[in-house]
Formats: sequence, C-alpha cells, structure tokens
Amino acid sequence: MKNYKKKAICLSLFASLLNISYLFSQSSEKSSIYDYFDQAVGKDNLNINNGIVHSDPFRPIVGKNRYYTEEFNIGDISFEKQIYSNVNLKYDILADQVVYKQNGPSENLPINLISEKVDYFLIKNKKFVNIKPDEGKTSVFVNGFYEEYYFGDNVSLYIKHSKEKVKVFQSDGVYYNFIYKINYFLKYNAHFYKVESEKDFKKIFPDYKKDISNIYKTDKKLERSDKMKFMENLTKQINGLLKKSSN
Repeated sequence: MKNYKKKAICLSLFASLLNISYLFSQSSEKSSIYDYFDQAVGKDNLNINNGIVHSDPFRPIVGKNRYYTEEFNIGDISFEKQIYSNVNLKYDILADQVVYKQNGPSENLPINLISEKVDYFLIKNKKFVNIKPDEGKTSVFVNGFYEEYYFGDNVSLYIKHSKEKVKVFQSDGVYYNFIYKINYFLKYNAHFYKVESEKDFKKIFPDYKKDISNIYKTDKKLERSDKMKFMENLTKQINGLLKKSSN
C-alpha cells in the first residue's frame, strides 16, 4: 500500500476515534494531525525519505560555510504536496539544495531531497518557495529556491540567496571561503523581475516614477544601512500605490 493511502486510512481512523475538535487554530490542527500521520505510518516509510546522502567535500575556513545556517533547524516542508512538520532541515545555499535529516532513534544520515518534489520549506521563521521554469513569465532566468520576503496583493518581493566558493591556500592545506550574495526579485502580474536600482523599479512601474524617486530620496540612509529592509519598504509602498489606483 502506498504511503499516501496509508496516511488517508490513518486520517479516517484518527478522526473517527477522537472526533477532532476546533479548540486550536487551523494551522495548529494541521501540524498536529500531520505529526500523528508520521508516527502512525512510520518515519522510515515516508515519501520524504527519498534522496542521496548529503556530503560536503569542501573544507571551509573558520566562520564560513555553504549553508543558510550551519546547524540543522526544526522546520516544516511541503514535499510532493504533503506537509511534514517539525523536521530537521538545512538549506545548502551553494548547491541550492534542501538537506533533510530524520530525527529519532534511527539516526539516519542527512540526505539531499529531490528539489523538483519540494514545494516550499520554512526554517528560522523564513519561507522559501521553489520557483520552477514554467511558473509565469520572467524577465530573467528564475529557477530554484527563493525566500518569500514580502507577499503583497499586487506585487511581492523575493530574495535569492547564493554563495560563491573561493579556494584558499593555507599552511596546512586547501580551504574554501564562501562569499554570501543576495539578489532581489519582484513578482508582478505573474512576471519575475530582477531589481537592483531605482532605474529598475521605474522601468517596471513607469506610472510611478515620481513616487519611486521620492521614496529613494526619503529613505536614502536606510538603503545604505539596511538594503533588505529598504527593498521591503519600497515594495510595500508600491503595492499600496497599485492598490489605491485600482480602487
């Protein structure tokens, strides 16, 4: 019997025996129900246990690594449209790969999940979505995992985290430095646009050139000190302008 059929049977039995109540929020219920499924079906039989063993052949210099966070974090993941909650996850930015490690007594080795089957994952209170080539039209090549930094009614901001691997020769051998890079993308009218400057925003929103100029002038210090926060504020204000004009 396939895993999803086992989960369906577990759900039916679980609901009939316990008569699930609405004492908690809907999100909390979903999380607890999925946890119950995982325990009932057996961790080793879950679809998510499908991938190759993760390895890191590059010896990093002190304080540098290839990951979003070097340690595993407890998070949630949607894999083949099924949600797995409270699992060990790590985001390998260098390879743009989600690493999963089963917790519990079996202590399995960490594995690289098949990227095409990952819909999204959440770690450190951040949501990363898998944007695929056929997902809307793009002004640039957009593919892989992107942080959904701000989701608006009309326009949303996504961040692409990446790391560049640089070889470093030291007295005791070869090490690697990993240089962090961030790129910003807007999703507007099902299109993705890479945005780096005031000019980029004006090209996308020609009707709001004056407003965009004013925002850049007003928040010049924020742009220099905290580019990520500045981009979020700018996207929010543009979203507000679009919303106002549509009313």
